[in-house]
Amino acid sequence: MQTQLYRSIYMLTGLLACLCGIVGIVLPLVPTTPFLLLSAFCFSKSSNALHQWLLSQPALGRVINDWEQSGMIALKTKVVASACMMAMVAAALLIGEYAYWMMTLVLTISILVLTFIWSRPSQV
Repeated sequence: MQTQLYRSIYMLTGLLACLCGIVGIVLPLVPTTPFLLLSAFCFSKSSNALHQWLLSQPALGRVINDWEQSGMIALKTKVVASACMMAMVAAALLIGEYAYWMMTLVLTISILVLTFIWSRPSQV
């Protein structure tokens, strides 16, 4: 019974993460890759069919497979992710009027995320 409950929770979380990832393809402020990686993880715990479906998608499958196999992020993906993140953060900080602590928090999180992205291998 408990196993079925966990599988259901993983399935629901995977579907929601996949939906958020798909929304992130068209909306620039919503990240795509983290949601799709979460979706792949959840599907691997709940539904092999959905996990294989996600891996078979032409635009998404390679990125997810690279991550699952070796923790790799392709150089092109790193560059695009970094450029988009820096552009969005710069635009938000330049256009908005935020408290000093909020700007510091956004910059700190951005630096940590960029550090993580660039610390991952680019090729196997």
